[in-house]
Amino acid sequence: HMESEERKVFPAIKALVQNEALAAGGKSLKELIGSMEAEHDSVGRALERIRSLSSDYTLPADACASYTLLFNALQAFEEDLHLHVHLENNILFPKAIALEGK
Repeated sequence: HMESEERKVFPAIKALVQNEALAAGGKSLKELIGSMEAEHDSVGRALERIRSLSSDYTLPADACASYTLLFNALQAFEEDLHLHVHLENNILFPKAIALEGK
């Protein structure tokens, strides 16, 4: 996912901002963004499942340090992911699609 963003989506957005030709490998930016948003949805569902299976990252009374570290890291990852998805899906991508449409 990150490789696609770094090699395709972000360079295409940069090219649009700089009024250069779109070099997105034959796909429109809207198509590339659609793929990214689908992946965001997929990983979001996976993390919802992890959260559900872990009872919202609730540690058992006898949780060892490794167990605690794992749950803390998963929760931090989920929070970072939500921010990443929000910034792209709700701010960057709509602006890029609007720019492509001009």
